[in-house]
Amino acid sequence: MERLEKARAEWRRFEREDQPAFQRWKASTFGPLLSRIREIEDLVRAKEKLVMEVEQEMFFSGTRSYRAAYTRVQKRRDHPDADEEARTKTPPPEDDYARFEEDEEEELDEFTQELLFEEFLRTFLGMNPDRMSDRQYEKMFADFKAKILGHDRSEGPPPNWRAEPEPDFAPEPPKSPKDRVKELYRLLVRRLHPDMRADSNTEVSSLWHEVQEAYATGNVERLEMLLAFTDIQSNTTGDHTSLFQMRSVLAELRSAFKALQRTLQSAKKDPAWNFARQNDRSKTESRLRREMETTLAWHEDQLRQLEALVEQWTAPKKGRRPPKAKQEEFSY
Repeated sequence: MERLEKARAEWRRFEREDQPAFQRWKASTFGPLLSRIREIEDLVRAKEKLVMEVEQEMFFSGTRSYRAAYTRVQKRRDHPDADEEARTKTPPPEDDYARFEEDEEEELDEFTQELLFEEFLRTFLGMNPDRMSDRQYEKMFADFKAKILGHDRSEGPPPNWRAEPEPDFAPEPPKSPKDRVKELYRLLVRRLHPDMRADSNTEVSSLWHEVQEAYATGNVERLEMLLAFTDIQSNTTGDHTSLFQMRSVLAELRSAFKALQRTLQSAKKDPAWNFARQNDRSKTESRLRREMETTLAWHEDQLRQLEALVEQWTAPKKGRRPPKAKQEEFSY
């Protein structure tokens, strides 16, 4: 209990003293640098979104020119109302519309479908088809043909499809952390809520505020620690308590203490740790400045690469050189 209380005191000091002091100092010391980093990050995200739209336009429209896909994307961005009107436009009569679909529809061979599927995996899902198992590849390829290429699933699975038998029963899903948080919170409310207690113990009031903070952040480990702590404090153990129950309480306290120790070990690596007690902050300032300048330079380089890529799509086409005149061959 003494070790647990000491660890809890360290965590409260870090959370209530060190972190607020560090954030105020960081904002006042690196304000312009932080603003510049956020500005560059916003520009990078905007360029990445534009590049992704261009690649999607190439994939779904079938065009092979980045320049043409970029022009279409920019046209949609400049005239969003016209694009919305085109999507909601009334289709032609059924016969003409069906005939139009028949004329435009092209039959893709199996090899072309696989190329499109692998490009889809790499571009949009970030997956490497070479590292997939045969079963996973065939299943996702069949879904791709059905949902994107409009392949008829009534034809049955692919020839090499190896279906696995379905289990006879579905296992019961484990309790989610969210449900565990609610369960612990209900138990602690019955023990610590001010309306349910006649005394006005300051330590109980402090525990109640900690319960509220842990519930707001969904911290299961802290809630379990607080529940075990209230078990000991309320002196609910006695002659009626079995050895198994006492061991369970001790095991829960040890588990909570180990979890809090891991949290403290991670917090001690944070630059805000013990910050409120630091007198000389020059080393911390130098280290953070170097890290932020490195981050800023990396984002600026990323932005330059994206701008150069977009500039290639907007640059005027270079004229082709006229072919050299062939020398006439003379026979003497």
